[in-house]
Amino acid sequence: MADSLPQSSVLDVGDGPAVLLLHGTAPGTTADANFNRTIPALGGHRILAPDLIGFGDSAKPVELTYGPRLWTRQAWQILDERELDQVVVVGNSMGARVALSMALEQPDRIAGLVLLSTRLRPSQSHAQRLLREYVPSPEAMEQLLRECFVTDQDIVTPALVRQRYEVSARPGAHEAMQSVFAGLAAAGPGHTDEELESISVPTLILHGREDRVVPAENSVLLAQHMPRADLHLLSRTGHWLQIERAGLVNALINRFLTECTR
Repeated sequence: MADSLPQSSVLDVGDGPAVLLLHGTAPGTTADANFNRTIPALGGHRILAPDLIGFGDSAKPVELTYGPRLWTRQAWQILDERELDQVVVVGNSMGARVALSMALEQPDRIAGLVLLSTRLRPSQSHAQRLLREYVPSPEAMEQLLRECFVTDQDIVTPALVRQRYEVSARPGAHEAMQSVFAGLAAAGPGHTDEELESISVPTLILHGREDRVVPAENSVLLAQHMPRADLHLLSRTGHWLQIERAGLVNALINRFLTECTR
């Protein structure tokens, strides 16, 4: 196919209504690292969890312009290759922006949206500076994990630091990450209020109150503009709410899936 994108690594497991999991954009990110506490809890569904192009085991070509437009095309290609007509999309951080784009482009194919830690408006923070300035080393990765993603510091184990660091230090990974940040800066702000108000699919919005990367106010504003959105703000929770509060988040997602795929 002439319009095909570079190779995507996709975890494709289970049977039942399809759920597409889209991770965020940070050094060392993969679909498995982002959703390894989510996937086992979503029994009775077919789970598709790709590494976005530029991340994990997916291709990292230097000539591409990275950003939400590319990843939205990737998501549709994954669904089209599998002839899936409808899906619930779970998007974390930048993955949530991609999920919103999908709902705007082909709303009839989106059974529901789950939006985790969604960035709606530009903001500057210490955490975002750490993400942009990261240079692969175990020490820098530990700082990133502790200061950006969690409030519960016990989550940041030596094994987690090593795993994320090793992914971030793979050949081409750091260069791709820098291209991603450049592409995101060029892409500009996210969706307009009018676009959000036009999205009529059932939507579950979750955000940690102590998110240092994307302030929770983003999701409050998002819920105000989306006519079928339910919002849950989680106390004592950071950007990685699907990891830090896995039990609660999984229960909320499963209840939502039951409602919109029955």
